[in-house]
Amino acid sequence: MIGDALSGALCVLAALSAGASMRAGAIRWSWVAGAAVVALCGMDTVALSLAAVAGFAGYRLDRGPSSASAHALLATLAFVAWLLPASNSAYAAAAGGAIAALGYLACARVDREGANAQALHLACAGACAALAYVFGAQPGAFAVLPALALLALIGAHLSLAMGGAAGVPLANGMNGAASCGLAIVAVMTGTHGALVVMAAALAIGCAQSAVRVGVVREAP
Repeated sequence: MIGDALSGALCVLAALSAGASMRAGAIRWSWVAGAAVVALCGMDTVALSLAAVAGFAGYRLDRGPSSASAHALLATLAFVAWLLPASNSAYAAAAGGAIAALGYLACARVDREGANAQALHLACAGACAALAYVFGAQPGAFAVLPALALLALIGAHLSLAMGGAAGVPLANGMNGAASCGLAIVAVMTGTHGALVVMAAALAIGCAQSAVRVGVVREAP
């Protein structure tokens, strides 16, 4: 139940991120394409509904957590949720999504961009390294994919911790790679349907943010 609720909450936050990133001016149809791909994978309709509503809200409000730092933290929490036992409860996923939406609305006007997140990213990198070691020590080829995804996430956290704003482009790419890896693993295992939706939405948000950073860099 805890894993389902956390998956639903992450699904909403990732969809808000994707919607806000699309609002910033990249390929807007990528959200529709991502939702179609997830639907073809046979994921639960509750997670898709949560993501659709949250993505539309993020697009309209343009105030979602669309930064590379937020992407890295969401991806880290997604791996934690994937490790938790889950029953694919639609009620728990919906409740977690509702709580996340209420928390977002309550904190929407709080400006936390100036907070120093270096220590947090270093701690997350250490936690991801421990998880990658656990997966890498397991026998079988199936353990390779989550370990590689976690290595990409470690790189994202270290880029943000040591490079700051200069490390954002690299962090966006690594966050996207980690999210895609988690989505593939979740589809292969057939569990955590909400996490598949969440990972797909987060990958879309990372791609949109990367395009936006490239456009800003090219502007005179």
